[in-house]
Amino acid sequence: MGIISRIISWVKGRILSKTFLKFNVVGGVGVIVNMGLFWILTEYLATHHLVAGAIATEVSIVNNFILNHLWTFRERRGGMHILIRAGAFHLSRLLGLLTTLGSLFILVDVLGLPSLPSYFLSIGFGVLANFYTSDAYVWADR
Repeated sequence: MGIISRIISWVKGRILSKTFLKFNVVGGVGVIVNMGLFWILTEYLATHHLVAGAIATEVSIVNNFILNHLWTFRERRGGMHILIRAGAFHLSRLLGLLTTLGSLFILVDVLGLPSLPSYFLSIGFGVLANFYTSDAYVWADR
């Protein structure tokens, strides 16, 4: 089965699932954690915005890993040591970032669409990439 066929099959079975809904709830919590910590660091602790962004992003990644491990993929926790799984989760976020930025480049720089709605759409593509790597590799359903 080719890669495109596997992706289509995965999309049909997973995107409208309870697991995908949970994954997005966790992602929403991650956005709140990220933005809230960024705000606290910059507004109250006078942290440089780039340092604050890096810290807030890392904290939200750890937060999302913990919530996904304990709730979203609770039934799939066996088989991989938690530190290896945490490392795989961190590494998998790179695909989401590349997907988001790549689709943003295509939508804005190639197709000439406005940047704000393009960014919103690109984040959606990144979420799909993040869910795919989490579902298929980090917490693989074996």
